[in-house]
Amino acid sequence: MILESGNVGVLRSRLEDVIVNHAIGYRLETLAEAGLIDAVIVDTEDGFSQLGMMRTCLSTDLGLQDRNLARWALDGFPEKLERNIASLSDWNRARDPEVTLVTIPSERQGSLLRGAILAPYDGSACYTHFATPEHDRPHHDFMYNVTYEAIAYAYRVWNARRIGITHLSRSKYAGKYHRDVTTCQIEAMVHFCGEHRGMESFTFLDDSVGNVPLKLVKEFNERTDIGAHRPIRISELEFWGLTFVDLDISKAS
Repeated sequence: MILESGNVGVLRSRLEDVIVNHAIGYRLETLAEAGLIDAVIVDTEDGFSQLGMMRTCLSTDLGLQDRNLARWALDGFPEKLERNIASLSDWNRARDPEVTLVTIPSERQGSLLRGAILAPYDGSACYTHFATPEHDRPHHDFMYNVTYEAIAYAYRVWNARRIGITHLSRSKYAGKYHRDVTTCQIEAMVHFCGEHRGMESFTFLDDSVGNVPLKLVKEFNERTDIGAHRPIRISELEFWGLTFVDLDISKAS
């Protein structure tokens, strides 16, 4: 255990209890080496961002080539899709109107992670179809279903049981974590664990203070009206050894 006891909680679901960790300022490789996560769900904000900080680690661990920045610049920053995390995240962030998970399995023997999922977030082009004016309130169905289906894929296909996930809002880069986004993520976790056995832990991956997942976990544990998951239609396309998962999320509030 490398996290302080105050950053560890227990989420109670209909079937079994699951550990919830809150890792603030930890490097991805540190958490993976300690065995706290075996798969990661990360928003596609690249550059000076969480994905930007993780990209080299993910590429090395999963066995992907990283983007050749010099070549990319010399070629005039082409928009063609390449099989690397930087290109895939750029493509997914601009994808519109489809809501798509890009799932990247490990291709390297001895890797610490089973895979990574590039997830849409409120900075994605597709989110403009869901956002209320000026993004002042997160769209529940978008945040919930992106989280639920990413967890479901990692669990079903990769047998992942210790999943790390980032906050799916760009507001975090201004030091503001939207409570409703985290609430949707926890709701998805509660519903998933209420239907599937064997999940060991979820770890919220944050670079700064302000997110309050463990407080929200306690609130969920006290609720009796947690509702139930409503399945959505999904479609999968395999290409380059990756799987692109399109989510059919209703745009109605």
